[in-house]
Amino acid sequence: MSPDRPLFAHGDLNSYLRQRAQGIQAEIDTMPKDQFLASSEETIIDHLLSEHQIEPLVLFKERMQMEHGETTIEGRTIDGSVRRLRPANVPGIAILISIPYTGTYPLWDMQPNRRRGNFPEGKVQPVPVHGFGLLEIALEAPLDADAGRIKEVVEQRLSDIQFYLEAQREQIEADNSTLLDRIRQAVQARRGRIEKQEGLARSLNIPLKTRKGTPEFAPLPIKRTLQKPLPPPPKEGFKPEPGIRDEDYEHILRVIRHAGCSFECTPETLAVHDEEGLRNLILANLNGHYEGDATGETFRRKGKTDIRIEVQDRAAFVGECKIWGGKKEMQGACDQLLSYLTWRDCKAALIIFNRHVKEFSEVMKRLSEAITDHPLFVRELPRGRPGEWRYMLRSKEDPNRLITLHVFAFNLVVS
Repeated sequence: MSPDRPLFAHGDLNSYLRQRAQGIQAEIDTMPKDQFLASSEETIIDHLLSEHQIEPLVLFKERMQMEHGETTIEGRTIDGSVRRLRPANVPGIAILISIPYTGTYPLWDMQPNRRRGNFPEGKVQPVPVHGFGLLEIALEAPLDADAGRIKEVVEQRLSDIQFYLEAQREQIEADNSTLLDRIRQAVQARRGRIEKQEGLARSLNIPLKTRKGTPEFAPLPIKRTLQKPLPPPPKEGFKPEPGIRDEDYEHILRVIRHAGCSFECTPETLAVHDEEGLRNLILANLNGHYEGDATGETFRRKGKTDIRIEVQDRAAFVGECKIWGGKKEMQGACDQLLSYLTWRDCKAALIIFNRHVKEFSEVMKRLSEAITDHPLFVRELPRGRPGEWRYMLRSKEDPNRLITLHVFAFNLVVS
């Protein structure tokens, strides 16, 4: 059996990672403009992460298998050195060890920053679309070779391979940890260039005019997958859509947070209110901070428990108030919220009041599960404080439209 070729000896991992970064930048810069503008920032980032994130190699040694058969040894020992006193063409045994692996196939050629002695040898079969790749290690030994020596050689070869895999993993994980921020910065930079060149705003921001004399709030401390394709470019070209600014969204959430925390301080007073009554109190707080136009308040009641900012019969903000009734009921509330006609950059709040369950920690756990288990859940986003969560979800009417959902849980149980 012919010797295997050296692993980790045909490329440089640092160069490979740099080339990946250049490829991501090039893909962002050459993406068709209408497709780029019509796709949300999160959709583009998901697509690029799924396409370019490198998955470190992992060996499944517990599933290792061995085959053996007869061969002829041409005067060499099992470790490859020439034994000159041994006559050529002596009978021997051929050993083939097969180990499944997962990860990015080209990494078998890439040398990491750390190196140990000679490169280990092996032969690698690529990972199929679904399943495992295969690392094969071939050895030959004379029939009279010591079994302990054969085992020692196998263990040394595996130890050397594992050393390189660990060195690669450290380097890749360090690079992957910064990948999300680098992609986001590149996407935002291109969007900024387009806006500057063409005078387009990212969205037609709905102005929310703050009432004079309203209290200010201190800022809060913000503490491998399938490839995801981008949506096709819109046939009639990209058209900006209404939306509220991120800073207005954060202020809306601070108003809700302040109201909810006030409710928690006097739960006995709130005991007479149902979902609609609690909604009206939240609504009054919001409209106490923002001025409406000549037709009415900025935040409107529409339905029994929801609060909305609407333009042309589509929602740019939706707030839904619910009394905790279990995971299934919360997923129903999420369904209701996601069923509204929304603009591309819709922001939402789900405000949950616990009136009956003494173990509030269990409510919070089940509430989080209700959102992450929802079929339209995309990802969890950084959150500000305990009892709050932020998620990205897909609109029920159009999977290319993403909704930012901030969830509050307020405990109104009377002790």
